[in-house]
Amino acid sequence: MTSGYQHRVLLVDDEAQIGKAIGRLLAMEKLEYVYADSGDSALESIKTAPYPFSLIISDQQMPGMQGTQFLEHAKRLNPDTIRFLVTGYSEMQTIINAINKGSVQRYISKPWDNDEMVKAIRAGISQYEHFMDNEKLVSLAKKQNAKLYELNCELMEAAKAHGKELTAMDTEIEAIKTQATELTSQAILGPNRLAEELQTIIGPAGEKGQQMLNQLFSQTIQALYTDFRDLALGNGFEMPPPGTGGGRD
Repeated sequence: MTSGYQHRVLLVDDEAQIGKAIGRLLAMEKLEYVYADSGDSALESIKTAPYPFSLIISDQQMPGMQGTQFLEHAKRLNPDTIRFLVTGYSEMQTIINAINKGSVQRYISKPWDNDEMVKAIRAGISQYEHFMDNEKLVSLAKKQNAKLYELNCELMEAAKAHGKELTAMDTEIEAIKTQATELTSQAILGPNRLAEELQTIIGPAGEKGQQMLNQLFSQTIQALYTDFRDLALGNGFEMPPPGTGGGRD
């Protein structure tokens, strides 16, 4: 059997010959196994094992601790391990009770057929791998969820910081609007005062600011000319065109 898992099987039977017989079947399947002749020694093997057993095959009738009792303890120690009980038909009620408790996933009746035993072993190993794969998926999902939560928190913090920047920009824009409103709402600004205000606003821009000032001056003269022309026409006068001087020949 080939897979990404390292499998070990625990055989528990007070009769060594039976243990050897099942052990030969496991060896044919290239499965490592550990033999224990009692429930107590089997529990010790579970506690000292470097990693959990994939499968436990235990006989029912053993002195000291019966197989069902042992498998109940084994389930508490390694709940993912697959557990088989080998017993006779006469103990059917015992088997039913063990299955209902969840301490046994499968029972194998005596005497068993070797081919059927091999099929059961393969099915047990496959079931264990299925459990392990599910646990890996659950663990991966938990890690991914934790990472997504972390990224979500980072995005929320970035959004907050961006929101603060936008708020600061809005505040600055409102301040500029207020300043402009105050300047335009003043009734009269003398030439010197007007020049100072314009220099304060445009001056830091250097040469570009001077170009803007020249353009503003030109537009202002044009606007004044238009206003005076309209006023003159309304009173029966005609303004000379710009640049003609308007004097007598």
